[in-house]
Amino acid sequence: MIIFNKKEMGKIRNINFHDAKISKIVCDYDDGTIGMPIIMDDTHQYAAVLNFENVMHMDVNRMEPWGPGCYISSLDTYDAEGDYFKVSILLNSGDEVNIIASKLIYSSSE
Repeated sequence: MIIFNKKEMGKIRNINFHDAKISKIVCDYDDGTIGMPIIMDDTHQYAAVLNFENVMHMDVNRMEPWGPGCYISSLDTYDAEGDYFKVSILLNSGDEVNIIASKLIYSSSE
């Protein structure tokens, strides 16, 4: 398990998310959390989860401008207000998932 906050958001780039498959996005509005189970595809496939805590904002589109797909093309981080940071995920479909939170916990079976 690796915990990222605003100070450590740049370290997320050390994990290769390219071609990871997003199977679902689970938002718990009351708790302000988002869980995103993924299948990593580094040297072999394995299960992982991205858990966002203290979520301030989330937007997801599903317009598929480049065609259908649920694989991560890129994952980037950006500064946001206060203790928050933004995670922007571009899928191979051209769709984007944007989440602003104060904490991201990455867990994997590896």
